[in-house]
Amino acid sequence: MDNHLSMDDLRRKRYSAIAAAGKAADMHPEAYCAVRDTARHVATCTVDISRYEQTARRLADNLGILVQAAPGSIFSYFLDHIDPRRSGTPGFFRTVCADLDEQIGHIEQFRAGGDKHPLIMPERFRKKDDSGEPLP
Repeated sequence: MDNHLSMDDLRRKRYSAIAAAGKAADMHPEAYCAVRDTARHVATCTVDISRYEQTARRLADNLGILVQAAPGSIFSYFLDHIDPRRSGTPGFFRTVCADLDEQIGHIEQFRAGGDKHPLIMPERFRKKDDSGEPLP
């Protein structure tokens, strides 16, 4: 059995995950705004370590609301990696929140454009051949 996914399979999975996240945001705008604002705050501001547990749990609780609304969304990944009751840790909290903030930007781009969906790998990270063209 071949477990490798094609680029088209990955694009479809990404599109589905972003679309599901947009649906969850539409169903629970308060939770979505709380997640967006908290992730952005943690990613860009100083957060005292004594507030980590409280902040992470509040963020995880709001992510849980979004995951219940759309289990196939990208919020599932972040719930697992932010919630201190799961695998979330203080050492990676800011990094995971920065990644969540970036993904929220993709969700908002998707919601604004409808059929536009972000690439899995940005062009700047693609390997290029000798002529400078991206490899497949």
